[in-house]
Amino acid sequence: MSKVLISLSGECSVQRNQLKEDYDLIFGVDGGTEFLYRLFLVPTHIIGDFDSIKSSTKERAKRDGARVLAFDEDKDETDLEIALKTAKEFQADSITIIGGEGKDLDHLFSNLLCISSFNDKEVTKWITKTECIIFSNQKIYDAEENKIFSILPLTDLENLTIKGSKWDIEDETIPYGSSKTLRNVATRNTLEVHCKSGKFCLVIKN
Repeated sequence: MSKVLISLSGECSVQRNQLKEDYDLIFGVDGGTEFLYRLFLVPTHIIGDFDSIKSSTKERAKRDGARVLAFDEDKDETDLEIALKTAKEFQADSITIIGGEGKDLDHLFSNLLCISSFNDKEVTKWITKTECIIFSNQKIYDAEENKIFSILPLTDLENLTIKGSKWDIEDETIPYGSSKTLRNVATRNTLEVHCKSGKFCLVIKN
């Protein structure tokens, strides 16, 4: 099992002190490789069709020993999908994603849905400057007292329980698209969140 960091192209506002784990594998996804070097991180792999990475950065990564996984520009999958598949091949149990924060809503929603569809047993986090978006089947989540968080139902949620918050709920059915679980507040340093069936993501404000 391994911890994987994936750096996407687009915009990246993450600061180095937000990445608190030690990663076994670091994927630079096309132009996202640039962000890794800005954060003083060295990629173990660079992935994509390489239409948005500087040639000097690509060569630097190769000199640093990065494995190159090149794909055709006219592929049927996004670079993120390929990176997530590669992480699964390495049996990742923890995946952290940075970058991909661009202003295009189609890319934003595509990334969210892509991460959600790939998430199974592993913990997947998408970290931005302002929030951490967590996709997981775990029950206990680290938080900080007084932090704002939201539960976004990606399907209907059966018997959802939230404990450790200002507005706890227990065994409630939350329909897909409901706003009932938005903008809650943590009252302790851990949150208990789980449901009998369904899929959600947890968004914690930084």
